Amino acid sequence: MSQENVGIMRSAIDAWNRGDRAEALAAYAPEVEWHTSGEFVDERVYRGRAGLERLWAELEEDLEELSILVSEIRGVGDKVLVDMTFTGRGKRSKARFEQSFWYTVTFRDGLIVRVKSHAGPTPLEAAGPPE
Repeated sequence: MSQENVGIMRSAIDAWNRGDRAEALAAYAPEVEWHTSGEFVDERVYRGRAGLERLWAELEEDLEELSILVSEIRGVGDKVLVDMTFTGRGKRSKARFEQSFWYTVTFRDGLIVRVKSHAGPTPLEAAGPPE
């Protein structure tokens, strides 16, 4: 199941990078919860697919040329750990940015049900060797 979840996560990230938000959204359960780290938007929880669309819209209010670069992705049980870098630039300042994050993503029945975003160093080494 872990490798299947890794594939679903990769496909969702690829769709998001292509700008296909509908395809990306299809990977998430209707009751999904996204817990932000507070780096780009206030630290809070976005609930449901409508909540994800709201989160993405908030990001795009101030940022452009957004993309996700995955450094490592690993399945651990019903979770996927993703070490990634979020890149883009400010709409007003035009300054480029690069911010490292890691996500703990929980799956149920082949859909993402919870995402917890963390800024800073990743715990992937603590998860042990890849499956």
